[in-house]
Parts: sequence; structure tokens; C-alpha cells
Amino acid sequence: MRTILVVDDEKKILSLYGKMLCREGFNVLKAADAEKAHELLMNNHVDLILLDINLSVVNGDLLFKVIEEFFKNTSVIVTSVHSVEYQQSLIPEAVDYYDKSACTNELIEKVKAVFADCETGTQGLFKEKKQVQSGYLTP
Repeated sequence: MRTILVVDDEKKILSLYGKMLCREGFNVLKAADAEKAHELLMNNHVDLILLDINLSVVNGDLLFKVIEEFFKNTSVIVTSVHSVEYQQSLIPEAVDYYDKSACTNELIEKVKAVFADCETGTQGLFKEKKQVQSGYLTP
């Protein structure tokens, strides 16, 4: 079973994403801040992180640098109220981006696409840089 870590300071988002991803068959861990996220990463195997940009104390872009350095096999989808273009400019190395104003089905599709790419060997945080065009991944 794949494990997804949702990092978001909004309790409603943690609850919504947690329920939605569990229904899809994923193991879900939740963190409301970077410190808790780091603790979970140190103690659990995490395949994918859904990372909000605006967090309390340490923002998502700084947490991404830690992930990039110490958890190289963990993929990241940035999730934010900011536009996909802004997300990409702030964290260009993420495997995908999700605008929270979009349909949650789109997020599920993005998560499944990351794992499908993983199965075919074309996905990975640093294996191959991907380009985002109109919010969708292209190799």
C-alpha cells in the first residue's frame, strides 16, 4: 500500500484529503506543520507528499528543500491556493502542482498519475525533470 503524507495547516484540508485518499486505498499520514511532517518522514516510509506552501513557522518551500536533500525518493505534489504558475516558480522541482480551487477529482488523478509513472519507472523527484504545461505533467 502506498503512503501519502498530507502537509497542510488547515484542519479541513487534512480531513478532506485524508478521507478522500483513504477511500482510494492509500495509507494517509497528516501533518499540520513542517516539524510534524519531518517527524513523520523520519519514522515512516512515505511515497508521496501533498505539500501546501503556506504553513505556520516554516513554509512549504523551505520544507521542500529538506525533502529534496534527505528524502530523495519521495515525490512531492505542491498543493496551494496560489496559481500553478506561482507554485512552479517557487518549487520548480516538484513532480506536479494542484490549485486547491480545482475539483478534488483532479488531485486524485494527479496522485494516481505519479504512482503510474512510478510503476513505469518514469517518475521520481530527481530522476527526470518534468515540465508543467497548463497544470499537467509532460516529460
